[in-house]
Amino acid sequence: MFNKFKALAVLSAFLTVVACSDDNSDLAYDESVTTTSNHEREVQKMYRNIDMLTRDLPSEIDEVTTLEKIDFDGKTVTFGYRLEISGYDASERKEIETVMRHEHTKLACAEAEVIQGINTGFDYQYRYYDLDDIKVASFAVTKDICDNLNKADSEIGT
Repeated sequence: MFNKFKALAVLSAFLTVVACSDDNSDLAYDESVTTTSNHEREVQKMYRNIDMLTRDLPSEIDEVTTLEKIDFDGKTVTFGYRLEISGYDASERKEIETVMRHEHTKLACAEAEVIQGINTGFDYQYRYYDLDDIKVASFAVTKDICDNLNKADSEIGT
């Protein structure tokens, strides 16, 4: 089962990259953005990208995972997933969350586009629910988390 969650983590990281790097938009360019700061332009760009991505939801990621929603509040991109699983007790959910958090965070923090988004000031939140609408996992990928992960990896490598 954990191999499925590793695959899920890879696919989730890909979606994060798409959300940060998709420069194509069907929306008209907002002329008022030209007079705003770089950060404000990045926020507007992220809103457009999220709008484009949400048009295709829900989206089946793999045989057990469906991306149901993507939200953006100007600072945090939140991905909401439904897992085709149920009946796990609290300790099993905690174990799944630990594996998902570790794998997904490591992959996301290794992606240049994610780091670019994080350096722009965006955070990422991942929420997974089972068929019974019980939270299976919820975790964030932030600048501090990636910095600490990269620092720990550097210390191990030296």
